[in-house]
Amino acid sequence: MSALKSKFSFEDVDLFLTQQDTLSALIVWVLLEGLSLILLPNFQIIPGEQKRLVWILLSGSLGVTGAVLIGISSGVIQYCHDKLPRRGTNKQSLINLAQVMSWIGLAGVGFPIIVVALELGLVLAQGTGSSA
Repeated sequence: MSALKSKFSFEDVDLFLTQQDTLSALIVWVLLEGLSLILLPNFQIIPGEQKRLVWILLSGSLGVTGAVLIGISSGVIQYCHDKLPRRGTNKQSLINLAQVMSWIGLAGVGFPIIVVALELGLVLAQGTGSSA
């Protein structure tokens, strides 16, 4: 019976799973970005080319970073479950860190739709507030 390693190493992370999850998150982000770019001009939420360019750059960097974080976190969680002992000293800490990274990544990938929802909510709130 071989002894399990207790030290974390990125070399032991399953790169196929990481790449697959990163690609899936990037596809979701591209779809959300496309949907947002269709909705924003139609509702005139972000007027002006300069604001739109800043928004696209911000959304792009957050989306790609979020997708990478999701991929890395899934690889780390799989590593923890497969390679670390059941009651390892750092296992729960690594799993918690990977879960936090995953949630941050999800927020980055979902940034376009979050912004659209917030902006539409503000437009609706201002529209209903002025007519009362």
